[in-house]
Amino acid sequence: MAMDVGSSKGAKKDINVTPLIDVVLVLLIIFMVLTPSMLKHLTATVPKKAEDAQSGPADSVIVIEYTNKRELTINTEPVAPEALADKLAARLRARRQKIVFFKAEDEAPYGEVVRLMDIARGAGAETLAVVTQ
Repeated sequence: MAMDVGSSKGAKKDINVTPLIDVVLVLLIIFMVLTPSMLKHLTATVPKKAEDAQSGPADSVIVIEYTNKRELTINTEPVAPEALADKLAARLRARRQKIVFFKAEDEAPYGEVVRLMDIARGAGAETLAVVTQ
């Protein structure tokens, strides 16, 4: 507060706004500098569709089905659980994209389905996908 003592009416009460303006300008500069660094940018790279690629036959997809009766099939071909790793590795060996789709019934034991997924990963599958209804 500034005071003028030379007046006969008493003390003059004016607010000195210069320090207030200084503080506001410093805060403005700080926020202008910090705001771009606080923004988080998430970028997603989407693969482009190849123009010469054509959809292949249905055999190009590997689908492992597991029922609640503990029946295991690879593309509708019955497979013993012990032979799953060998047959799956043989099919994945010739493929460029090593994607395996899992289709399990709701009543199938969860632990066994996870064990089959582990076997598929050990056989060379890079991507495991779950098929839903």
